Amino acid sequence: MNSSTPICVGTGLVALDVVISGNIVNDTQFLAGGSCGNVLTILSYLGWTSFPAARLSNNIATELLLEDLQRWGVQDDLLSVSETGSTPVIIHRIMKDKSGLPKHRFEFKNPEDGKHLPAYKPCLAKDVQAIFEQKSNSNVFYFDRINRGAIELAKVYKASGTIIFFEPSSVKDIKGFNESLEIADVVKFSDDRIADYDQLYPIAKAGLEIQTLGCSGLKFRTKGQQNWIKLSGYQIDNVVDAAGAGDWCTAAVIYHLFKQNKMADLTEADIVFALQFGQALSALNCTFEGARGLMYYIKRTDLLLYIQHIVESNISKIAQKRTMQIDQPHKQSLKISSLFTRV
Repeated sequence: MNSSTPICVGTGLVALDVVISGNIVNDTQFLAGGSCGNVLTILSYLGWTSFPAARLSNNIATELLLEDLQRWGVQDDLLSVSETGSTPVIIHRIMKDKSGLPKHRFEFKNPEDGKHLPAYKPCLAKDVQAIFEQKSNSNVFYFDRINRGAIELAKVYKASGTIIFFEPSSVKDIKGFNESLEIADVVKFSDDRIADYDQLYPIAKAGLEIQTLGCSGLKFRTKGQQNWIKLSGYQIDNVVDAAGAGDWCTAAVIYHLFKQNKMADLTEADIVFALQFGQALSALNCTFEGARGLMYYIKRTDLLLYIQHIVESNISKIAQKRTMQIDQPHKQSLKISSLFTRV
């Protein structure tokens, strides 16, 4: 590990994605997923060093999850595996609507028996200091779930000078949300998850606030601002699967803006470039199956040059780009019920 390589520590949803095309269960991919899992894996692919912190179960699902994380160089130092942990399993089903257009759906029940799949268990507040002492130097701390452990981790990393990136999925826990927002340097969320953000927070509280708008693009503002700056999205030549688009945008923002742990020096031009880079990455990934599908088909150096060309040339439409397959995702007919077998 190069000591000059930027580092991201994160906690939140680290899951095993079971990617199924339609109802073809014998052609299933088992991939690392979840918002935190995807963002940190993408960052590792882009050249950062990533440390997810999670409480996983000692079962076959975890073995498959760790295998995919290790394939991309994600560090496992902060991952605990025990009988008291839980490895979330999410069915990611890729389908077509009545018009023949692609769509995806996340399922949280086992299609084999209808039982609920294992859910997320957060890192415990009592383990925060031990986690921090094990990996105290980090450029960015990322979290996507509101719980006491994540908030306390954000606090200790914030105190050490780390950039805090908060990506909430809801505002259900308003007290925890407000506490997280006070710590965050960057908050990013989607309009379909938090539609009333402007009403709750008419003035930007975080250093950088990003609201994604699906195919309409995104908007952003900086601390103390009321008005947002809108960026249009990219047209996509051949949509296959839109899952994971937000994770690519998040990773691009971290990748471009926080290699040097600086927030105060960011210009509007820096932010716009990072966001457009993220939007282009997101759009390109939509032409592949899976939340991180393009990683398995395009080398990092080729990808970065291609996306930079798109952004700098003001290209508005992104075509599918395929190069030699790097490392084919696992496709097998493993029964989902067998994933919970203890090892």
